[in-house]
Amino acid sequence: MVSLEVGCFAETGGVRMPEFILRVGSRSAQGVRSNNEDNYVVDLRERLVVVADGMGGQDRGEVASSMAVEIIPRVIHARLAVKETPEDALRHALHEANDLIVQAGRSQPEGRRMGTTVVAALVHGGHVYIANLGDSRAYLIREGKAHQLTVDHSVAQALVLTGALTAEEARYSPYQHVLHKFLGCAELNGASEVHPYTPKAGDRLLLATDGMTNHVSLEELGAGPARFPEPQDLIEHLVEYALAQGSRDNVTGVVIVFDEAQS
Repeated sequence: MVSLEVGCFAETGGVRMPEFILRVGSRSAQGVRSNNEDNYVVDLRERLVVVADGMGGQDRGEVASSMAVEIIPRVIHARLAVKETPEDALRHALHEANDLIVQAGRSQPEGRRMGTTVVAALVHGGHVYIANLGDSRAYLIREGKAHQLTVDHSVAQALVLTGALTAEEARYSPYQHVLHKFLGCAELNGASEVHPYTPKAGDRLLLATDGMTNHVSLEELGAGPARFPEPQDLIEHLVEYALAQGSRDNVTGVVIVFDEAQS
C-alpha cells in the first residue's frame, strides 16, 4: 500500500493550527495460515487506525475482525461529531463493537464463539489516544528506542502483574495466548482503558497483531526507522522479518510517521 499523507490539526485560540504531517504505511500477510483473519483500517477522516486479529479459526475470526474495523470508526465518527471526548468515543466504540460481535456469535454452534483482538489509535487535538483489547499491541518508536504502549489481556500477563510469573516465564507459558479480554467477550466488564500521549516530530507509532510482535524484538523495532525511514518500507520490513523469524500466524501492522509541518 502506498504511504498516505494527511495533516493533523489542533484547536488553538479558535484557529486550526497544523502540528504534524502524518505518513502511513500498512501491510497484512496471510503467512502459512489457510486464510487471513486479520483486518485493519486507516480512517483519514478521523485520523484513526484500527488493527484487529480474529480468533477461533475458519471464517469466524475473519468475520469478527472485519466487524471491528467497520464498527469502531463509525461509532467514533458519530461520537466525536456530538463533541464527546476522544477517550469516551474510543470506549464507546470498543464496547459497541463488543456487544454486536457477541450478538453475532450467538448464531455459532454450542461451545464455540466468535472473537477478535483490537488495538486502535486516534490522533485528536494534538494528542494520540490508544486503546486495546486482547494481545494486539501499540508501540511508540522514538529516538531509536521502542516502547510498548499497551498491556496484553492474556492470563500470562495477568500472572506477571500479580507477581506469580516473571516476564520471561510468561513468554513460554501455556497461558500466553489465553485471553481474558477481547471483542466478543460476553463477560467484558468495566470501561476500556485509554492511554493518551503527546507525539513528537520523528515519532513512529506501530499497531500490530501478535503474528508480528511475538517475533520482532524491541531492539529490532527501535533500529527500524534509521534503516527504513519511509513508513511503507518499514512495515514491509517488519512483516517480512516476522515471517523469516518463524511466525506461523497472519502478520499485520500499520506504521504512522509524525513529521513536523512546514510553516
